[in-house]
Amino acid sequence: MTKRPTLSKTIITALAILHFAPVTAQSIAATTTTDTVKLEQPASTSKKIHLNIHKDPNCGCCKAWVSQLPKTFSSSVHNTSNVSAIKDKVKVPNRLRSCHTAISDSGFFFEGHIPNQAIKSFLASPPKAALGLAVPGMPIGSPGMEVGNKTMRYPIYQVNKDGSHSIYAYATGSKVEN
Repeated sequence: MTKRPTLSKTIITALAILHFAPVTAQSIAATTTTDTVKLEQPASTSKKIHLNIHKDPNCGCCKAWVSQLPKTFSSSVHNTSNVSAIKDKVKVPNRLRSCHTAISDSGFFFEGHIPNQAIKSFLASPPKAALGLAVPGMPIGSPGMEVGNKTMRYPIYQVNKDGSHSIYAYATGSKVEN
């Protein structure tokens, strides 16, 4: 029996902690800082959809979710210590909240670890009553929440202007079920 895989996992875990965990007095004291993320994009004649992403500066899973956007979207990341104020402003219901909120230039919100395919489909034909989509919590295997080969099926909710919400679709990992 070799301990090599255990040592490798330990080193990877330590590096991940060092990368995602640093908290400084400056990051705690700052209420909002903005980092524009310039994502490499393939040449295209059509304009990419732009998302403004609001997240806690110390959240690693948000960073992992953002890293999956370049194929479909352009984005700007806004680090803020009061993400709840953004969620309140765009009317994300408390029970459907997650760790980050993306807002399209057309004003729709996308709360949590929503697959690119669902955002793209929603924006191609947004329902009249809708404010946006939400994936509450942090489902295992959802974009940004990958844990090896583990995935779970989870609902993507449509949030409406009247405060109601309903299931828009289901997803497993990053694949949206039609």
